[in-house]
Order: sequence, then C-alpha cells, then structure tokens
Amino acid sequence: MSVTRSIRLLGVVVGLGAALFAAPALQAQKATTKVAAKEKNELRMPKTATARCGDSTWSKAESQQGACSSHGGVAKWFGKGPSGATARCSDGEYYTSAERRGACSGHGGVAFWIKAKKSAKKG
Repeated sequence: MSVTRSIRLLGVVVGLGAALFAAPALQAQKATTKVAAKEKNELRMPKTATARCGDSTWSKAESQQGACSSHGGVAKWFGKGPSGATARCSDGEYYTSAERRGACSGHGGVAFWIKAKKSAKKG
C-alpha cells in the first residue's frame, strides 16, 4: 500500500469518526434551541393576560379566584387594565401616561402599546 493511499484511508476514517461523534451533538443543540424558543414564547406575555402564575406561565382568567390553580397559584394579579392605560409593561403592570419616554422604566420596558379607543361621536 502506498503512503498516499494510507493517508487517504486515514483521512476517511478520521472523517467518519468525527461525523459519528458530531451527529448526536448537533441533534442535542437543535433540541436545546427548540426548548429555548419554547421557553421564550412562554415568557412573552399575552395581551389578554390578567395574572402571572407561580410557575412563570400566564393566565387569562376573569377573576383571581381559581386562576393559576394548576400552576402554583397566582404570583401577581393584574386584572383588567385601567381606563386610559397607554402601555403594558413587561412585568404585566399598566402604564397610563401619554408620554412615551421612560414608560415602564422600572418594570422591564414596554411589552406593547395599547391603542386609544375611539370615542363614538354623537350627532
């Protein structure tokens, strides 16, 4: 067997070995990425959330009683937003000022802005 042929064979064996070891690592990385994306979505507050549960999920319950009953109880109750609310903060609190600068600065920033309801014109 020539030296060149031996080097090629060694390269093929090393390449196959690397591929066999890398495949499970790549699958694990993909699984980790999917879990992280799912966790990120669970942390994102729904616009209609009324409570944050003890296990860091969100509830859309109408009343505090029974909300989050299967999720470690209510960690923080927000209820429905006050009239005149202009933003919902990342931690679930409401912001009511018309000034956008500094909105939710102590509450993790603005999760979303609430559009002003149009008043019905009579006439």
